[in-house]
Amino acid sequence: MGELLAGLFRVTLEALAYVAPIGPVRNRLRKRRLARLAQGKDVRVPVDLKDTELTENTWENGHLLLGGDTVFWQPRKGNRNAVPFTAPPLEMTSADTATVAFRSVSGRMELRVHADEAPAVLKALGVDGVDGA
Repeated sequence: MGELLAGLFRVTLEALAYVAPIGPVRNRLRKRRLARLAQGKDVRVPVDLKDTELTENTWENGHLLLGGDTVFWQPRKGNRNAVPFTAPPLEMTSADTATVAFRSVSGRMELRVHADEAPAVLKALGVDGVDGA
């Protein structure tokens, strides 16, 4: 009987891992953020940033705080406060269904954001046009 329960438990765990419920949850949260932006509310958009000044030229996960006149960068790790963030002219370097990547013309900054949220991020950063792919 114990082997049967253990087998059933294992099959259940494998089925849950296969379903991967995190995808639909992330989609729902992203849609909620976009709706809040459309209403003019403040939103924390998850991004990956590599910047010579803010991240010491290493990739770091964090958030861009959008919604006001100023955009702020807030890293996920540590207890560091949000700092004002401005983007230099950007070039799109790659894009797929999940992520859009941008690089500054000087190469000192790179930014990756979900494809659905990229237009809102670019608008908040005041980027009129993006060169590239």
